[in-house]
Order: sequence, then structure tokens, then C-alpha cells
Amino acid sequence: MARVVEGGIEKHQDLKRFMASSANVTVKDQMDLMSRCWFSLTSNRTDAIEHEFIDARTKRTETVRITGSGEHGIATIHDQDLLIFVISQWIDAKRVGLEPTRRISFTPYQFFIWMGKAPQGTAYSRLREALHRLKTTNIETTIRSQNSGRNRMKQFSWISEWEITEEDGKIRGVEVVLAEWLFESIQGFHVLTLDKRYFDIAGPVERWLYLYASKATGGPSGQWKETFQSLYRKSASQQAYKHYANTLRKLVNKNDLAGLRLERRTSADGKDMLCMERTAKRVAVAAATKEQLLLIEQTPLEMAWENALDILRQQLGEATANSWVKPLHVVSFENGTLTCRAPTKFVASWVESRYLSQLRNAWKAVGYNVKNIALATPRGKSVA
Repeated sequence: MARVVEGGIEKHQDLKRFMASSANVTVKDQMDLMSRCWFSLTSNRTDAIEHEFIDARTKRTETVRITGSGEHGIATIHDQDLLIFVISQWIDAKRVGLEPTRRISFTPYQFFIWMGKAPQGTAYSRLREALHRLKTTNIETTIRSQNSGRNRMKQFSWISEWEITEEDGKIRGVEVVLAEWLFESIQGFHVLTLDKRYFDIAGPVERWLYLYASKATGGPSGQWKETFQSLYRKSASQQAYKHYANTLRKLVNKNDLAGLRLERRTSADGKDMLCMERTAKRVAVAAATKEQLLLIEQTPLEMAWENALDILRQQLGEATANSWVKPLHVVSFENGTLTCRAPTKFVASWVESRYLSQLRNAWKAVGYNVKNIALATPRGKSVA
């Protein structure tokens, strides 16, 4: 059969094509997309998703409004897998010193295998449908749109343009140009690491809860409590509240979200609450690969350190960051003081004299308000 091209990238031909690479790329998602649900939990949704809230850090009122076309509806939480794939590829490329653009090319096989899915049955048609929904979904938001102290509204689609090449009835290649809003966010590593078992989660409410809990429990305590009603609003679910609450109770009883423990509690005024807690499994796992150990054993602090290191590699250079900053072992974060253990007194002194400011700023960029850094050594500790 002749080669068939659908879609077509025209406006962004000047963007250098970035090729997706390793199937072992760590899973990353953009943090704003984990704070509230930006995707439909049901298929064929056309009613708008709307969020309005006061940002705890900036004290600004932020808004999100998402609409879809009558033909395709709003992009679903399963369509988000494609965005997660591209974000993860971007972050890995930046980690090794590349400068990818918003234009990325990949094969369906790369995408499916990365998620641990077999590219069979209706997988190809679902991919095409996802591209349509991601292109026709419209997002309007003030998040990360501040300028001169004033909120500005930004409007975009998840995908600016896309193109697929089909041969013998199957999609052989995919090329997309993703939203600049997303691309700008990863320049500051505004991302969190996910467990690849996320792609095995079938239920949409369960999927969103995993993403939300992964971010909410990312602080030093590794815990977060929230009422069922609040989670219901943030999920933008179209279910009646009683059915949504029943779904949460079932998830608590099942309690099998990767790396998380769920517990139902009651607030002082008698409301249902969900307690979410990261499980820090520190035991050795026989026959586990290095990648599996990373997923199983990372604590919230270690996860933040991974993202902070990515930032430092960009600022200091790969060789410098790996030689002087990476050897630090993060011990704790308490009352604004980050404690790290250096392998030698010389390394501690070198970091303190040359890289302390960058180290502090990198931690702030990943959400930790570090005021002091304590560098512990085999002979003592200094605080700067």
C-alpha cells in the first residue's frame, strides 16, 4: 500500500525535529497537571472542566477552563499518557545535555513498549483518536502566566500540530508539536517522577488519584489528608458525589496504588477524609534491576533531589555537577534546614565555597524552601 500521511505539520517546520530515544526513560509528569484534573475521566465529555483556586504560594487567584469539540470531546486521562511520554523524553534529553524542541518524532511501537503495552488490537486507532482530542481540546489558564504582577490568560491546545505516517493500514510514525506552555514548564524541571506501574491502572478516578497523591505527598512528611468533597471538586468528576465517594472507599479497601497507602478517616466535623501516605520500602529486592530499585526505594526527599540534580547539571555542567554535587547524600529537611552528608571534608568545603547558592536555589525550584544547608562530614557539620 502507498504511504499515507494524515494531519500535517506546516506552521512549525522550522523547529528542529527531536527524536524519542530510550525505552528506559524515567516517567515524568508536569506538576500543575497533577494538582487538579485537567482531563476528562469519561469518554466523549463536552461539558467544560473548570477550576478556580488561590495559589498557596503567590496568593493569586488562578483559573483553568478546558473545553473540547463536539466531534471529539475533551482529551481523557488516558490520552494524557502521550503527554507524559513526551515530557519524559524531554526531561531525559535535557538531563544528558541535549536541547530538544517542541517538535518530537516517535514510532507507536516506542510509545506502547515504553508503557509496557502490546501494540495490538485497537491500539493504533486509539492513538489516532487521542491525537485528535489532544489537538482539539482548548485550555485557558492563568497558571504561570503572570507578568508585572498581573495575571494574564493563556490559551492553547495540548498539541499544536500533529502528523502520522501510515503504511499497510498501520501507523508507522508519529510527529507532534506540543504546547509551548508545557515546553516552558519543563525548562525549570517543573515535573515529578512517576512509577511506571501507573500505566497499569485502568480506572480513571484511580489514575487521577495516583497522580494527585504523588504530588500531594511529596513534602518532607510523605503524607497528605484531604476531604472526599475537596478531592471530588479537584477531580472535576461528572459522577454524583455519592458515587464518587463510594469509588474512593473501594480504592481504600483495595489499597494497591503503587508506592502509596490509603486510609479513610473522619474529620473533626464528621466529614470523610482520605489519608494518603508514601510507602518507603527500604528493603533489598532480590533480582530487581537498577530501574526497579529506583521506583521501589525512592523517598519524597530523594525524588526531589533527583529533580534538583537535573537543574544543577544544566547550570553547572554535567561533569561538574556529577563530580561535586551528586556525591552528596541527602539526609533530612527540617525547619528550613537541608542536611546533606559529603563523602569527605574536602568535598564539603568545595561545595560550600562554590556551589551553595546554586544548590539552595535548585531545591527551592523543586518546592523546598531551603533557608540553610548543613553539610555533614566524617569529622563534623557546618551550616551555611
